[in-house]
This record gives sequence, structure tokens and C-alpha cells, in this order.
Amino acid sequence: MNDFIFLGVGPEPTRLWGGTPLFNLIDGIKLLRFCEEHNAAVLGIEGFKVIGDKRVPDLGCIADFSTLVVAAGENFPEVSRKSARCFIDSILDDDILLEFVLVKT
Repeated sequence: MNDFIFLGVGPEPTRLWGGTPLFNLIDGIKLLRFCEEHNAAVLGIEGFKVIGDKRVPDLGCIADFSTLVVAAGENFPEVSRKSARCFIDSILDDDILLEFVLVKT
């Protein structure tokens, strides 16, 4: 697996934080669509809130899909994207910004 680099060719992040792309919920869905078009997988997602000049992790908004690598086998990219979509749909706080770990298998 290799990191999937999308900056410059994919959807624009909602915000860059020290060079790290962060996505609100709507833009996160756009990123998942882009991943689907390029068969990229979602290894994990971390949610944050920006409070003042600090990026504060929201421990209720962390998803690790790495166990799907073995469980889903060759279907990992598709299964990870569907799981990521369910995860994003479950987030009720519109102020959450998401950092994605994407890979190309």
C-alpha cells in the first residue's frame, strides 16, 4: 500500500492546518467520491475541532479501518469507503473537521 496523494488533483480541502488537509463533512463526502473514482482506500479518519489557534482531537470522531485490510481482502478499497461514508453520516456536529489517511492498494 502507498499513500494516496490527492492535493492538487482532487477536491480542495476545507482548510489546511500546517500543511495537513482537513475536510468538513460535505467536503469529506466529495473526497470519498474522488477516492471511489480512483479506487483509493480509507485507512482511517480523525475528527478535530478548531478552537482559537488550536486543533483539538474529538475522541468520538476517530475511525480505524485497518482491520478491513485482511477482513475484506481485495474488496478493501470499496468496503473502506462505504465504512467511511457510514462513519461520516453518523457525525452530528457540523463543526468537525476530518483528516483522512488514504492509501492506494
